[in-house]
Amino acid sequence: MPDRLTNFAKTVISTFICGLGIPLLIREWVCRNRVTILLYHDVLPEVFAKHIAYLRRHYKIISLDTFVSSIYNKDFSEIPPKSVVVTIDDGHANNIKLLPIIKQYHICPTIYVCTQIVNTHRHFWFSIPQRTKKEKEQLKRMPNAKRLAHLKTSTDFEPKKEYQNRQALNINEMKEMMQVVDFQPHTQFHPILPHCTETECKQEILESKTDLEKFLGVECLHFSYPNGDYTEREIEIVKAGGFRSARTTDLGWNGVNTSPYKLKAISISDDAGLTRFRAELTTIPQRLGKWVNALLWKITN
Repeated sequence: MPDRLTNFAKTVISTFICGLGIPLLIREWVCRNRVTILLYHDVLPEVFAKHIAYLRRHYKIISLDTFVSSIYNKDFSEIPPKSVVVTIDDGHANNIKLLPIIKQYHICPTIYVCTQIVNTHRHFWFSIPQRTKKEKEQLKRMPNAKRLAHLKTSTDFEPKKEYQNRQALNINEMKEMMQVVDFQPHTQFHPILPHCTETECKQEILESKTDLEKFLGVECLHFSYPNGDYTEREIEIVKAGGFRSARTTDLGWNGVNTSPYKLKAISISDDAGLTRFRAELTTIPQRLGKWVNALLWKITN
């Protein structure tokens, strides 16, 4: 019942936002001279196809490399108005199903992968069943070692445990996709970096770069902070590791003066219908959701 009410509320809010013409205003005024970075995770192919078709009609889809180069050159003259970069986090197995759509629309999305989960039957820690939203939030706030110990005790989860089913892409799939997809690191096991020790943090960031370069034989220059969490420590490690950019989940749009190590993004619901997608492009539903979640967290803790 709570999920039904939540989805109903999201539908009502999205319909109201679109009915007021806010997506058009945002697109023509806010996005015209800025770059929008979209963030997906395990998006359904049929949903992704509708989103990309909409973006092709109303925006210009560019690569992450093109955008990051413009920041370093301090020159947006080569960036078309209303440009969008498509990014996908984690490297979920179902991402291979997006390949026909990517080829059809001639786009080059960036997929940030967890390099010690891809090509294995290991599982993402946040996908362990029977975890409520509140429990997941509590786990995200724990020191890394404590979180892993808790998961081991409560669910017998271990980062290197091989399960029967596969959750992530394998190397053959990634090699098939890499002609049209930009693969970049998203740590090895998706920890919450600010809650890691410095040694853990360096290994997760730097070794994920080494892993992916070895897997695919490419140079990795971009990074994505798991859960979007970072501090100045993580930024310095990313810089020292030779990365040219790092994407956050900080909500908003990017300009020529945006720090390449604090790229903002707009998270898109993986199951969003077109009305909800158009509303989420304004960032209003996400901002309302963050406000509500923060309020509920304060009430229940």
